[in-house]
Amino acid sequence: MFTRINKILVLFSGVYLLTFMQSHWSGPRLWLGFQPDLSPALLVFVGLTMGAGYVSTLAIFTGLLLDSLSANPLGISVLPLFFAGWVVFCFREKVMVRELFAQVYLGIMAGLIVFLFQLILLILVQANPIFGWGMSFWALLNSLFCGAAVPLFNLLSKKFEQWFSHPSYNPNRWPNSNRQIVRGKD
Repeated sequence: MFTRINKILVLFSGVYLLTFMQSHWSGPRLWLGFQPDLSPALLVFVGLTMGAGYVSTLAIFTGLLLDSLSANPLGISVLPLFFAGWVVFCFREKVMVRELFAQVYLGIMAGLIVFLFQLILLILVQANPIFGWGMSFWALLNSLFCGAAVPLFNLLSKKFEQWFSHPSYNPNRWPNSNRQIVRGKD
């Protein structure tokens, strides 16, 4: 029970920190010309490693948080993020989850799919997004950042688990395995 609550709290605080950094840190915007969005990579990581409840809860929380800090209509990012995380969750047994190449590929595809899905939804609600070659170049570059972020999130998860959890208890393990207690009359 407590480990589940801790995972949810760590995920929510990580999402909040990631969204805050994406919206308020202007370094990448000045260097690259656009602000990278790593939330599809986070949903791919959650879809690969955690359950369906985590995917849906995190998609709703991340989408609403992103939309509240951007010019998007509220709720427009929830469905694309949920779709990316849910597809990865449904097919994770068929994907080599531990392979670096598979993680990078899934991150790149999720970055592109979420961008295109958001673009279609923005057109449907008549929000008039800006089209052009620069936008497509930035979408491709953002998908590359998402591809690089999925293994990074996986590495961070392993490090957090190593730092903040204890090893499992094995009652049959002696400190020295070559000793044996012999019981008898003597």
